[in-house]
Amino acid sequence: MYEYLRGILDSIQEDYLVIDVNGVGYKVSTSQNTIRNAKADAAVKIFTQLIVKEDDMVLYGFDTKDELNMFKLLNTVSGVGPKAAVGLLNQFKAQEIALAIISKDGARLTRAQGIGKKTAERIILELRDKINTESAIAPQSIDNDSSEITQVIEALTSLGYAYSEAAQAVSKLKNAAGPIDAMIKEALKILAVM
Repeated sequence: MYEYLRGILDSIQEDYLVIDVNGVGYKVSTSQNTIRNAKADAAVKIFTQLIVKEDDMVLYGFDTKDELNMFKLLNTVSGVGPKAAVGLLNQFKAQEIALAIISKDGARLTRAQGIGKKTAERIILELRDKINTESAIAPQSIDNDSSEITQVIEALTSLGYAYSEAAQAVSKLKNAAGPIDAMIKEALKILAVM
């Protein structure tokens, strides 16, 4: 119903924002990532999704399309509702969730509140084919020099590994900030046991 709201951020609460759009205050439930980026009395644009239930209507919103798209995707998984989806987005950035899904890292997903082992497995099973591998390993998803990561992935693909396999191996590197040759060797060891 609402694609986005553009207005002035009136107040920041524990788990929602109030956005003043031409004198109407919209309560927008959101993640801690969006709340951390929010500044009171600033102009904002929040991408939204209205969730309608029998007895309630809740407007969810996020400051990036990636976060909104991950929220929508998580809500398609049976047993994962809006609260669990926000719980994941409280713990991780959208790209980190995508990376955990494509690398089948259920243990990482269980760090989020309300996500148990079975739910994490279901998320991976139902979403692994829906995640865009290239966006999951985009530079902003990894907290180091993205050119090094790109070089490691290119080296692995030139050796004949699929892009998705290379991305999975890179996501499991213990030292993703070391010398490139050391990262390639470690990724090759990971690929050998995958």
